Amino acid sequence: KVSHKDGGRRVINVSETKWVRQIYHWLVNDGMSTTAITYRLIALGVPTKCGRQWCKQAVRLILTNPAYIGKTYAFTTANGKQFNKPQSEWIEIPNVTPPIIEPSLFEAAYKQLQLNRQKATRNMKYEYLLRGHVFCKQCGRPFRGWASGGRIGAEHKLVTRYRCAGKSKLEAPFDRCTNKSWRADKLEALIWAQIERVLDNPELIITEIEKQRQDTNQLGVLEAELQQVERHLKAVARDHEQLLQWALKGFPEETVVTENKRLNERRNSLQSQKAELETQIKASQEAAVSLPKLERFVELMREKLTTLDYETKRLALDMLNIKVWLDGHNVEITGTLPITDDVIVTMQSLLAHPLQ
Repeated sequence: KVSHKDGGRRVINVSETKWVRQIYHWLVNDGMSTTAITYRLIALGVPTKCGRQWCKQAVRLILTNPAYIGKTYAFTTANGKQFNKPQSEWIEIPNVTPPIIEPSLFEAAYKQLQLNRQKATRNMKYEYLLRGHVFCKQCGRPFRGWASGGRIGAEHKLVTRYRCAGKSKLEAPFDRCTNKSWRADKLEALIWAQIERVLDNPELIITEIEKQRQDTNQLGVLEAELQQVERHLKAVARDHEQLLQWALKGFPEETVVTENKRLNERRNSLQSQKAELETQIKASQEAAVSLPKLERFVELMREKLTTLDYETKRLALDMLNIKVWLDGHNVEITGTLPITDDVIVTMQSLLAHPLQ
């Protein structure tokens, strides 16, 4: 907001800043869509400036406003919109807005919005429920929606399919993928049936969570191992400094080269161990969720499973981080469990108050 006491410069509103940063975190770190972020803000009762309910447009404006990285511009618009003139015509006003978001985070948000836009329904002529969630087991590329003429029974109709991007001459001119395509309706029915089966059997999820909770008991051990690896890395760095001194003092080149190779191999090994431990620690931390929260989520979904619309199913796929891997006639489904409390709140809001 603008403060006249500070010469017309903006001052930070602490309470609003917290939620702005959180919105960027949800987009960049959690990969949430603007729709999912909107639902979460509504569910958590976060107030808006104007007192109205959150909408996707308001979330997108926050995620694209350069004021949050300390940039203030004049002459950006001619008819009341936020930005509609070419950026080359904007005039920056320095030292007016204090930054609350790092430029790197702002850039990452832009890239994530572009990625989310590729998944957006409005950019697709046909609805593909699993868009952005299907991947090729053979080449690792995504499967994309593709419509073509085909025969269903005795009738000739347009058929929608999922096919590997590696089949495209443009995307894979030299290494075309041979993985088979899938009829969209059959694959979607298969995948959603499996999700319903799991959600309709809370014992399956509870068993999985109990297994992950046992892993969380190892969190202290993992953290201790990580500290030890970090100490070893510091020791290797000191040894490298010592080796440099040796080289400057004229130690035999063969000795220096051999020792440098050994230290590099040791460092690489330790860095791999560190990355693996950090992954395990993060997984253990995420697994620490209570059964009552999980049971509430499962019960909520069970009540609505047969009446979920397209957009609600899409949101559920995003929140559960569903990934489908196709390899010929084989289908593998992976997802993220456990469900966090924020997801439960969001799903409650979604099912009770669908967006218009």
